[in-house]
Formats: sequence, C-alpha cells, structure tokens
Amino acid sequence: ISHNQFGQLRNSFNSSLSTMDKQGSISLLNRNQWIGVDGAPKSIWASGNLGLQQLGASAGFEAKHVAMGILKETEISIYVAKSIKISENEYLGVAVGGGLLNFQGNYNNLDPTDPSFRDNIRQTDGILNASTSVYSPERYYVGASVPRFSLNRRSNKEFNFDNIYFITAGAVFRLNDMLHLRPSVLVGVADEQKSTFNASALFFMARKLGLGMGVQNQGNISGLLQLNFGSFGLGYSYQFGTSSNRLNPYISNSTHEIGLRYRVGGIGML
Repeated sequence: ISHNQFGQLRNSFNSSLSTMDKQGSISLLNRNQWIGVDGAPKSIWASGNLGLQQLGASAGFEAKHVAMGILKETEISIYVAKSIKISENEYLGVAVGGGLLNFQGNYNNLDPTDPSFRDNIRQTDGILNASTSVYSPERYYVGASVPRFSLNRRSNKEFNFDNIYFITAGAVFRLNDMLHLRPSVLVGVADEQKSTFNASALFFMARKLGLGMGVQNQGNISGLLQLNFGSFGLGYSYQFGTSSNRLNPYISNSTHEIGLRYRVGGIGML
C-alpha cells in the first residue's frame, strides 16, 4: 500500500477521480522494490477509463499483479463513476465497482521433500470497491476510497485477503508563469498492517518538467521526476531508506517505480 507515483496516477488510488478526465485516460505503474534481494516484491498496475461526457460519468477498469517470493496476487475489477457539480468550480465524484482477486502460494517450491510445504494454495475471492472525492479541475482534489473490500467471510483468517483503504489529496499552485508546485498526500491502511503516510512535492517548469521528493512514515525518502509531453505524462522515482529504517542494516532498500499516463485531450492537472 506504499507507492510514490500517486500524485500523477491519482485515478489508480481513487476511481471517482476518473471523472476529472472527461474524455478518458489510461495509466501504467511498475514498481520493483528492494533491488538486489532475491524474491523481492514486484508489481505492475494498469488502470483506465472511458469518459461518458454527456452523462458526466466514466467507466473504467483496474488490473494489478503483485509477486513476492513464492506468493502472487492478481486483481481485476471494473467500476462506474459519476460527478455532480456542487458549486461553480467544484464537483463531487463517486464510484462503485467490483471484481476478482486471486492468490497463489507456491509453498512446494520451498522444499518439495518437507511435508510442511507439500500443499500449494490457490484461492479466488470476490471484491468490492467504492470511492468518493471533491475536486476542482486543474486546482485540487481530496478523496477517500476502498479499492479492495474482500467478500471472503471464512472463519480461517490465515489466507484471507486484506481490505485496503486510501485517503488521497493533492493540489497545483501557480507560483509564476513558468513555475508550478504540486504537493500530494496518500494515506494507506490495510487490515492488521501498519498504516502508511506518503507525502510528495514537485516543482514544474513550464508544466513540462517536474522535479521533487517524497517522504514516508516508514523512514523512506524518494527522488521524483516527471516529464509531460502532449497527452503523456512519464514519472520515475528512486526510493531509498534512511538510517531510521530498521531494515537498512539487513537489505538494500533501493526501490524503482515508473508511471506512465495518457490523458485524452491533454495532460490536464499536472
């Protein structure tokens, strides 16, 4: 639930914000964590929406795959979103949807001769998602989402999927004709896991080149780069641990993240 490109790929963390992209958009996020560590987490996340301008709505999808050692999760869902104008320049967005989440645990790969690792696990469950937001196009947004609420109600909690919750916020400030500032915040909560707080800020020159940094409450810092050209936005981040991160003495905590976004009709909000 910890990411760096949330400022650019905000629709991926809150589906209701897809109504800001009135003609539609598509994005791709790839994250490689702890480079150099065998079995380290890797994830790829695709999302997109088709704008339904006459209805003030959009329809979209999310597809995510995460691998960590012998464990793999694949998630596919769809949603519909609707915006309502609440003032001259502000909108309320809501979105609901659902899909499937598949878990694979290839425990037999650990030691085929050990009876404790004899059985692999395959499990698929239904999930729901919902989100809401308030935003002013090209200025700011704030929202809350439940991108994964598992329908699993089994008494055995060992392999139940964690529910995930996000709070997102961001804004763009015009400092002068050539310089803009975009601060963003992402708070992530998962069942029985420590909450994460991520904040970032990028300075944009001529709305084309963005440079900045991000911080996390887990003791990580990231350098951020974003390039905007035409309808495309390309983001890159390099995340590393500080001395306050207790994992540093044991592993290399370097993490690379690449985000690509295409917005029909232009890049819009930075």
